[in-house]
Amino acid sequence: MKSKRGNHLQKNVDELPDAAVAGFLRLLESVRVQDMPCSEVFTRLDEYVERELRDHEAATLMPLLREHFDVCQDCREEYEALLRALEQSLMRGRTDEPTPDRSA
Repeated sequence: MKSKRGNHLQKNVDELPDAAVAGFLRLLESVRVQDMPCSEVFTRLDEYVERELRDHEAATLMPLLREHFDVCQDCREEYEALLRALEQSLMRGRTDEPTPDRSA
């Protein structure tokens, strides 16, 4: 048999306002970001950028890194620099490719 207190808690859980839920999510995000140190972000940065360039799914597949970039300016700057460098490299590679000879 449930106590009145247990029923009261269940009722309150069912009626949490959206602002409270959003606050809990922000708190969880801040804890999760703290769980990933910059050293681990740097270790996985190349994988993140490659996924971003390949299919733009990096943030979905690696959310802790994305969250870390949102709060850590140094890591975000490293990410943006690597992303720009690889994008420019890919663009140069595409323009350096010989065009197929279609006169034959």
